[in-house]
Amino acid sequence: MKQVCMLCERTSPDGNLFCQETYCPAEQSPFVLDYGEWFGDIEIVRSLVVLRSAAIYEVMHQKQRKYMKLAHPGPENRERLKREAEFLRDLAGSKDKLDSLPTLLPAYAGTTIQQGAYGKTMLRGHLLYFYLFEFRPGDTLREVLVKNPQLWVNHVGWITIDVAAAINIMHRRGVYHYGLAPEGILVAFDKKQNIPQVMLLDLGIVSPKETLRQGWYPMWAPPAYTAPELAPVDGNAVRHDFRTDVFGLGLCLYEMLVGEPVYPFKLRSDEEVYRLVLRNKRVEMNRVEDVEPVARIATQAVNPRPDDRQPNAADVAQQLRAVVGESPRVKQRRQPALRSIMTVVIVLLGVVFFLTLALMLVAR
Repeated sequence: MKQVCMLCERTSPDGNLFCQETYCPAEQSPFVLDYGEWFGDIEIVRSLVVLRSAAIYEVMHQKQRKYMKLAHPGPENRERLKREAEFLRDLAGSKDKLDSLPTLLPAYAGTTIQQGAYGKTMLRGHLLYFYLFEFRPGDTLREVLVKNPQLWVNHVGWITIDVAAAINIMHRRGVYHYGLAPEGILVAFDKKQNIPQVMLLDLGIVSPKETLRQGWYPMWAPPAYTAPELAPVDGNAVRHDFRTDVFGLGLCLYEMLVGEPVYPFKLRSDEEVYRLVLRNKRVEMNRVEDVEPVARIATQAVNPRPDDRQPNAADVAQQLRAVVGESPRVKQRRQPALRSIMTVVIVLLGVVFFLTLALMLVAR
């Protein structure tokens, strides 16, 4: 087990983390489990990503590879994780189930997700909450961008469309994300055709409008991926608006185009980053000629004025489809369904034919 700082990224294996930067509370950083450690009956394989409110691990549970999301200590982090698990539980088996959203699994052996969407276990004197979800190989979008800072424009568009579909499902079910960031998006590329497939690892604040103000707390979301209307300054009140999630979608789209975060945050305090966001001091869109229509969509989505953005995530996806088209993966997924229908029709016609023939023979 090691202590990991989410601001300066320092680590300490002995739990005595300290940073000389005055803005960095490194000593309050959460502990992260290492390979081979056990959390209840769950064996840690690796730490996938450490977010501000939780850590996500690749684990082995009941001889199956899964993902585990473990909330950091603190009531706000715990309640946010519980809301997320309950949302995924309610989503399971519904018509809104989507490949780009996690598939919840039972937290304990011999139970179902209906009996308990999440679990809890003691660790170093803290009662920690977690949930398990289906494993899918891939890397976070942050890791993908480290390897290839400027992706092919079609890949950029298809990844954003997948994320927008997940956000749209959340909106349709009455909850908001409000903190989209590359760390919270898993991307896997198909080995045959190199087509990206997305899974949203983090569902954000996942709160309905009725409890949004009570559920919101700024520390869970990275300042560089926080909309200006959510920045913790005097006069800002958290409001429910689909356009706030459009801003987060636009930040990820913009970053994939330019190859770096829209608002630089490395070695900066939260207050410094919030000031950049509020003053709209974003990096210049330096990639226009080869991606001009997509760049225009991204620039509109990150407009500091909510009313000047696209109205919702579905609208962003529709604009992108008009430029890059539908992902070939989606087209391939639809093809077998059509063949299946034709097969059923042919079989039924054959059954009707033979029944008719048999009846004719009996009548003679």
